[in-house]
Amino acid sequence: MNKKNRVLREVGKVLINFGNLAFASLVLGSIIRGDYDKLLLILVGGFIVALFITIGIIMLITGGEE
Repeated sequence: MNKKNRVLREVGKVLINFGNLAFASLVLGSIIRGDYDKLLLILVGGFIVALFITIGIIMLITGGEE
């Protein structure tokens, strides 16, 4: 496996994990802090999380198999 494929796979894994953590923090943040509009917070956060996870999956696919 060359260096480019390895980097793409690792960055993809990190982005997917970051997306999962961001989603969990958004859900907890919307529950704990009631000051913000919960629907808007979930929609914007969900879009950002979906973007991170999608980019991560694309990087994993581009990186190839081990």
